Amino acid sequence: MDLFKILDGTPEPPIVNLTTSQNTSGDYWLPVAMCEYQKELADQVISLHYSDILKYFETDDRDRALLDSLEVLYMNSQFVATHPYLLISHYLPKNLTAKDVPANLCDTSGKFQVLKDVIALLEDRPINIGIVARSGKTLDLIEALLLGTKTNIKRHHGNYLKDPAKSKTRELTTHIFPSDAPGFVSQGKVDLVISFDTTPRQSFLEGLKKTAKTPILRFVSANSIDHVSLYFRQHHESKTKEYLVDVTAAIVVLRDRVGVLPPDLRPIYSKNLTYLKKWFQDFENKPWPLPEMSSIRKYDSYDVEKSLLSEVHYEKPAAQQTQQSYYESKRLRGDYTTNPLRDVKFGILSVDSNYTDALTHKLIQDFNAVHDSHELQKKEFEHFNKFKSSETDYTITDEAKLLKDVDHINSRLEVANTNASTLEAKIEEAKKHIIELEAEVERLNTNSKMRRIEELKDSIVKQEAKKKSLITETEYMTKEIENATKASAESSKENEVINETLSTNRDKVESYWDSYEEAEINRTEYNDLQEKIGFLHLQIEQNLRKLQNSKVRNEKRKSPSVK
Repeated sequence: MDLFKILDGTPEPPIVNLTTSQNTSGDYWLPVAMCEYQKELADQVISLHYSDILKYFETDDRDRALLDSLEVLYMNSQFVATHPYLLISHYLPKNLTAKDVPANLCDTSGKFQVLKDVIALLEDRPINIGIVARSGKTLDLIEALLLGTKTNIKRHHGNYLKDPAKSKTRELTTHIFPSDAPGFVSQGKVDLVISFDTTPRQSFLEGLKKTAKTPILRFVSANSIDHVSLYFRQHHESKTKEYLVDVTAAIVVLRDRVGVLPPDLRPIYSKNLTYLKKWFQDFENKPWPLPEMSSIRKYDSYDVEKSLLSEVHYEKPAAQQTQQSYYESKRLRGDYTTNPLRDVKFGILSVDSNYTDALTHKLIQDFNAVHDSHELQKKEFEHFNKFKSSETDYTITDEAKLLKDVDHINSRLEVANTNASTLEAKIEEAKKHIIELEAEVERLNTNSKMRRIEELKDSIVKQEAKKKSLITETEYMTKEIENATKASAESSKENEVINETLSTNRDKVESYWDSYEEAEINRTEYNDLQEKIGFLHLQIEQNLRKLQNSKVRNEKRKSPSVK
């Protein structure tokens, strides 16, 4: 038993009463921590896409190559949040059915450790649970972990790592479903649905539920791409521009806090989730006992650039140094109170002698003590140099990155100054051009005014001439009207004379006709009368024509002239 480790260890904090929201929606988020290796890989994945991220936020370029690079960033970040083994194929263990594989999977991934703890809490219940994850290597790793737990395994996609017929029959049955297999339709129904990553569709998860009260439990790595993407899906449609901008900015800015749980939740995970045992015994009726995960605020391009200019350090905890036992530190040197030789004199020298010309047991002990002190100081110095060299390396790396960033900023400033000078020159040219245009406009306005004055003068002359002609025409029309009035009066008199003549002629004709009827007239007189009657008719017609013509002339004279 190592008493030093027991006495010097950090005390485990107690589990406090958490302030829960009494969530009974049936869709719960279980926060998951990440190991140091996952955090470091998450930062390295983002660093690989440094230039593309800056280009995406500083320009409006949406080239296909840039979008493909960001898709690779999202995919690799999801792989790291699930398990680092998913990044490269040859990093997978050669034999996933080995006994030590489940422990290795839990050591290198927070999600697999939490999954193992959840299975341990449910292993005595005769229920069916479903785990939904990305098809392929992810399902293989999940099955490899489940092989080290007390559960029956039913895999609905891909080949089994181990024949299930050779395994023992357990109370708990775990179904493994793919989330992205094309054409896959599940007919199974489970009592608890576990979404291992963010790939499953909501409709697919709902289809696996046995009843309406069957809960969906999502494993969400804190402040990772899982947390960010699930949060912003509540506000934006997936794969929209706003969604991609918010998700990319958040995973960059939060990379120094990725996989870090709140202090109130850490005791729960250090005790293997035993705090949630009551909920797992009756998860259909009890509310979710943990508080809601923290919200993710929106970050802009300034936050992204500031975060990329800073470097995140992940230092693994140093191994605990084993101290020498009491026997090694004291007894071999005889440095203990019950040593019978401690105060024994050798020859003429005693313990308190100051003679140094003879090699005695006391000198050997002093030499060993000085040598041990020297070795201890040497180790401390080497340890100090080790950390100092690492700090120096970090300082040199930071200085190089800062110099690189300063050069980048200086180049951008030079480009900005060049653009500003070009714009100033263009502005001066534009001002000169504006002055020339104003002068031209002034000149054109003066010419147009002069032309307008000449046109107005011509118009005045024309109007005066027109006025004179109208006056002359008015005088002429007045005289014409007077003449017409006189002619009308004369015509009236002529008409009266003609009417009198006509009436006289009518009377004569009637008298002639009467006399013709009364007396017998010979043929010669008859013919004479006929001729006279014809002559009278001609005179009447001529008089009628004259009367008609005189009326027409009077009407024309009375009507105004029309030009």
